[in-house]
Amino acid sequence: MSTKKSDKVIKVLHVVGGMSAGGLESLIMNIYRNIDRSKFQFDFAVQVDEKCFYDDEIIKMGGKIIVHPKPKNGLEKYKKALGNTLENYGGYDVVHSHVLFFSGIALEVAKKHNVPIRIAHSHNTSDSKKDTFYREIYRSMMRRKIISNATSMIGCSKEACEYTFGRTQYKKNKAKHFPNAIEISKYKNLEFEGGNLKSELGIEEDSILVGHIGRFSRQKNHSFLLDVFSKYAENERKAHLILVGEGAELENIKNKITENNLEKCVHLLGIRKDIPNVLNSLDLFLFPSLYEGLGIVIVEAQAAGIPCLISENIPLEADINIGLINRLSYEKDGEKKWVHEITNLVEKNKRNWSQIEPALKKSGYDIEESVERLTKIYTGKY
Repeated sequence: MSTKKSDKVIKVLHVVGGMSAGGLESLIMNIYRNIDRSKFQFDFAVQVDEKCFYDDEIIKMGGKIIVHPKPKNGLEKYKKALGNTLENYGGYDVVHSHVLFFSGIALEVAKKHNVPIRIAHSHNTSDSKKDTFYREIYRSMMRRKIISNATSMIGCSKEACEYTFGRTQYKKNKAKHFPNAIEISKYKNLEFEGGNLKSELGIEEDSILVGHIGRFSRQKNHSFLLDVFSKYAENERKAHLILVGEGAELENIKNKITENNLEKCVHLLGIRKDIPNVLNSLDLFLFPSLYEGLGIVIVEAQAAGIPCLISENIPLEADINIGLINRLSYEKDGEKKWVHEITNLVEKNKRNWSQIEPALKKSGYDIEESVERLTKIYTGKY
């Protein structure tokens, strides 16, 4: 559909760290692909100079990548740069901020520049910083700034809302749950008999594939994951571990793989564009994160019909309640219990689409529903 000159195009500026391959970035892109781009334009205020995973797709769809200085290199410098963007790129109707507590600053600048719709979006239940006195002061100050400057506060789970905006805001329904929806259509046509990853990797068809998808960071707990798999592989010679992602901890994990002589059975795939196929190839999905706002990839794993063994720290909203989610504590239960559960779950049958689709929609994970809701927020009608 072409845009008529008389049409009002809503201009949205997303404030993010960078558009790399991660959960919150995947959500934004799912929305961007499915929103009516004749009526909405997305631009992205980032804090990284290097090219990120989604940049080319954003530009292809008509969006702009606008680089800003890192706040740690000077707060006033950052605020001035964001203000210049709001003035020079002109006429933003919405600033949608995804930078946790720092949204307080981003939305304060947006309010100063008369942006009418200002959204704080929480995607996590931790900022990965130590709970020092000064950090608590920072969180409290930023929370107050968010509350006073945001026109909408949304989060991917109850826990994410409470962490960033406070329990009172969630209890009073001022901070609202906004599910991390996925493109259900990508999973609807999967053949629930396994993908083609085994042939791609040149491993035996009767191999057992357990896998994890996520950024290589301390949050994702890759070291524990590797310890558990190493013990599982001692008794299951057909086992292979699939790891998808990149990140700061990747080199440490590579070294640990070598130290444990796991090179032949641990496969590092980097960033993939065919996540549904990767998931459909697995016998079990592992996700022992230290904390998560939600863990959108868990929703995707269930959409692919894969049994999931996850940390107790994952919010309850991640479970679409079709019997695929199994929870353990990485601290209390220990490696032995995780290995025992893996042994049990790899034999579990996958669910079929007739069970999956209605469960995804009932749980609010249909991207079409999320786009409709966000459209109302962007236009001030929600």
